[in-house]
Parts: sequence; C-alpha cells; structure tokens
Amino acid sequence: MQLIEHYLSIQGEGLHPGKLTYFVRFARCNLSCSWCDSTYTFGKGDEISFAVVANAILGSKARFVCLTGGEPLLHTEDCLRLIRHFPEIHFDIETGGALDIAPVQTPISSVIMDWKLTHSGMSSRMKEEHLRLLRPDKDLLKFVTDGSDEEKAEILALIARTENLDFPVSIQPVWGTDSQKLTEWTLSLKNPRLQVNLQIHKLIWGDKRIGV
Repeated sequence: MQLIEHYLSIQGEGLHPGKLTYFVRFARCNLSCSWCDSTYTFGKGDEISFAVVANAILGSKARFVCLTGGEPLLHTEDCLRLIRHFPEIHFDIETGGALDIAPVQTPISSVIMDWKLTHSGMSSRMKEEHLRLLRPDKDLLKFVTDGSDEEKAEILALIARTENLDFPVSIQPVWGTDSQKLTEWTLSLKNPRLQVNLQIHKLIWGDKRIGV
C-alpha cells in the first residue's frame, strides 16, 4: 500500500470525535485545496505491506480505523481489503466530493465527504450526484469553511438542495479562523441535521503532524 503514515491517535473530528482511532493515511491527492493542512501527502509515499498495517491495527486494540489522505479513494482496493479483513472494526473514510463513494460504503464503514467550497479553489471539482449516495444513518457531509458570507451562502444552498436526503452535516472552521462566530451562526440556523466539529487533535497537540 502507498502510505504516508499510519499511527494510533484520537479522532479529532467527523462522526466519532475523541474515539481511540488507528489512522491509515494514503499518499497522493486528486485535489489541491488552498487551506489544506496535509500537503505532505501529495507525494507518492512509501510502499508498506498490508500485513504490517493490519498487524499494527490489531496491536493497537482500536475499534475505529480512519482511512484518510491525501485521497484514500485513489486506493479503493486497499481500502476494501482492510475493511474486509476487520469485520469487527468500524471504518471512517475521509474523502472529497469528486470521486464515487459507493464502492466503499459497507455496513461497517462511514463516509465523511469533505465538500470543497469556493475559497478552497476546488469547488468546481465537486459532483453533486455523489451527495445522493450519502446515507442518513452512516455518513457525514463536511464543510470546512473560512466563515465568509460567500461560503455560508454556498452551505445554505447545498443544505436546502439535500433537505430530503437527511444525512448529517458538519460545519468545521478552517484552522485559525473564528470558531465562536461560526458556531453561533450554526446555532442560529436551528437545523437538527447540523453539527459543529473543531479539530480537537490540534487543540491538544497544535497544528503539527502527530503521526511522526
């Protein structure tokens, strides 16, 4: 498998914040967001055997695994091999909105779709047909936003267009922006689909890699 790193930590965001989680970070990305905090994943990474990663997951005792990147769906077969190997573990798959998520949607996996807004520079790469695949009881749509009026308008429009789909939606501030203002705005919407995620791993360790 082409990986940047793999390690045990806590989940800092998404559906299971605070949970003991084993992270498998795949190399390469099909996007290049302006606010990306993982540009070190854009390279080819290292070739690490499935057995090494599987044994590390087993030894960690974690009951949650996060497949992230980069873009893990550039490595769909490796993702599925891990999911099938550990039927007792829950997998979170962090992906953008540009690639088909259907192949990795299983009863023991959740997709966290990080939808790119205008200021990411990648909004034109998003495909709205992929939103219809998100499951209300399993998956999450995530907006990482700078809190600008322009991006708030985008968020509201997309929430309105997907109202009948009923999957949960996470509002997450770009690291270093005003999380209080964004949280208060989210509360003002009074929408039960919404949640606010802060990157609690960064609150603990700062804005640095924790897998090395």
